[in-house]
Amino acid sequence: MKLKNVLIVVKDIEKSKQFYHDLFGLDMILDNDGNMIEVGTPI
Repeated sequence: MKLKNVLIVVKDIEKSKQFYHDLFGLDMILDNDGNMIEVGTPI
């Protein structure tokens, strides 16, 4: 079994982007006007 997608709902998207970038090294792949972002590891 493999984990493919995860959805996390947050109040402060900018703070969350910074947190996940700093902690896990995740970079933003897609920003849908701040309503949804897609992040992933650098390839």
